Amino acid sequence: MQVDVCFYGFVRDVVGASKVALEMPAQSTLGELFNRLVKNFGERFRQRLLTASGNLEANVKVFVGESQALTMEEPLGNGQRSTAQVKVFVLTATAGG
Repeated sequence: MQVDVCFYGFVRDVVGASKVALEMPAQSTLGELFNRLVKNFGERFRQRLLTASGNLEANVKVFVGESQALTMEEPLGNGQRSTAQVKVFVLTATAGG
């Protein structure tokens, strides 16, 4: 399945793009997608988005479609072999004052 990943905030600066498209197996999880993204974008990407245990940092929000992902075990698609695109949005919370 094709997965479109859209990046916002400082993540876009780390990646150097606002969107990437990846081909992932039909049964892929969010964790597997992030493993692929770390391989593509390196240690700086991992350090900015993931904790040492591999979970999302508290200030990082990820949406798969219209639903916020709560765990890295979140499935990316419906588990069926499909040509449908899955859109993943990686957002970072900002602080202001």
